[in-house]
Amino acid sequence: MNTAVLQQTTQPATRAKVLISILNWNRAQRTLHCLESLRDQRAVTQADVTILVIDNGSRPDDIAQLEAGMAAHDAILKRLPVNLGFTGGHNVAIDIAMKEGYDFIWLLNNDAAVMPGTLEELVTVLQTSPQCGAVSPVLRDIDDGTTVARCINTHDWAKLRDRRIVSIEEGKRFQAAHPEATWVDGTAVLFRVAALRDTGPLDDNLFAYYDDNDIGVRLAAKGWFSQCAFDATVLHDVKKMYEEFPLYMVYLLQRNELLFWQKNTPAGYRRFLIPRLLDRALYDANRLYRNGWTKQADTTLIAVSDFFNRKFGGPSYDRKVPLLMRAACAISALYYRKKLPPQRQRP
Repeated sequence: MNTAVLQQTTQPATRAKVLISILNWNRAQRTLHCLESLRDQRAVTQADVTILVIDNGSRPDDIAQLEAGMAAHDAILKRLPVNLGFTGGHNVAIDIAMKEGYDFIWLLNNDAAVMPGTLEELVTVLQTSPQCGAVSPVLRDIDDGTTVARCINTHDWAKLRDRRIVSIEEGKRFQAAHPEATWVDGTAVLFRVAALRDTGPLDDNLFAYYDDNDIGVRLAAKGWFSQCAFDATVLHDVKKMYEEFPLYMVYLLQRNELLFWQKNTPAGYRRFLIPRLLDRALYDANRLYRNGWTKQADTTLIAVSDFFNRKFGGPSYDRKVPLLMRAACAISALYYRKKLPPQRQRP
């Protein structure tokens, strides 16, 4: 295994250079499975491909397992002393890609499995579409390998909602008609390095989640399009219910949702923006309390409080709900009691 600093290659200038960035955080076995799915990508991709695994401050035992397993793979390991999150970890790779002259960088989740020929499809899109700054494969549910979990997305600024398009045919039509309004999930997105030079790297305030929404909007603002390569596939585990998410994910999703819309909503849609966002967050907290998901509800309120106090970066939710948020939730419960859905049995 080569653990040296990434080096420039001497291949012809017409051959694109691709850096694949995979993050590991205490999930060595999962990362090794992802690497295994990449084994044949180099052979069928008309580009010079380097695989970089960035460890985000994992436990010593996980690092040992990762190092041992990576001996069978032509990949480079870079260890970080602390967890910088999805944004911070991948920003290390983005910085390397910019400094070492890579044309494209593929940010790939370690819980993804890459189907044969996927990277070649993605590279072809960027090489043949000069204004495309980011391209994603179709994301299919890893449980059955066929169900489309993600295709393309857009933002409904009037409703302050994401719109996820999972129909391939509808996705093709929307992407062709509205390239400037299309954005793609961050699970397996290949970026043009020149586009990231234009926008800047991922927003470290987010740490993880809503970073793909954010970079999609920033690309569009600079005149770059995001696209889906509909013939390429990556398999990914897609959690079905908000209540199934770990608490750190509940925290980041709630806080970053507020930050994303506050940061990016166009001027024509900003009327009563913060009250509308707060209303939605308090409704969600009351819904969670009603159904017995107390820890998730508490975490939601802590995340809202941190947004208003401008506490960004990594998750921090292991503390009591601030009294002001507790009072706001209790008062809002009187308003929501008739609007909340019927209580359902917790599994």
